[in-house]
Amino acid sequence: MPRKRTAESSKSAMAAGRKTKSAATTPAASTAAAAPNVGAADPNVTRQRAYALRTTVYRQIKRQMKWTPSCRVGAARWSYTSSVPNPDVFFRAFRLEPVNTKGKTWKQKKMPIYDFESCVGRVEASIRWGSLRLMGPHVNLKWNEEDNMFTVSGKHGLSQIRREYDDAVEQAEEAAKSK
Repeated sequence: MPRKRTAESSKSAMAAGRKTKSAATTPAASTAAAAPNVGAADPNVTRQRAYALRTTVYRQIKRQMKWTPSCRVGAARWSYTSSVPNPDVFFRAFRLEPVNTKGKTWKQKKMPIYDFESCVGRVEASIRWGSLRLMGPHVNLKWNEEDNMFTVSGKHGLSQIRREYDDAVEQAEEAAKSK
């Protein structure tokens, strides 16, 4: 007959050096405790974590892109909040400088949509009779340096609207060049 594990037997197993399943031995708990110092000096680790962060951001944004009536005009909103092990990973992932031109660290930034898509990739979600894409001239990035937390937010809508917007931008650029 198997013996039931009680609190006393768990303590004795821990004292004997045997592993038991608990919150302290799960992979998430062990990486959470070591996260602030991981990858601080090694550029290869920082690069790998930045790539993983870009992939995660892409997937989470795409997961939120669902059809709503506000997609017709490109006003449906999405937002993703997460934390990073150290600031270098965040700045590397989005190809940003940690300090603005005035020498201050920034808390919020409007990143042009084309720059964001060059970092993360072209985010497009298929719907029944079309597709959805990121909309607007920019994506908002908010950075909390104390907690190493960031928020990325923006809008999405029908890809037809985005194509029309892109065409209008190209025409405006060509008109500015010809003058």
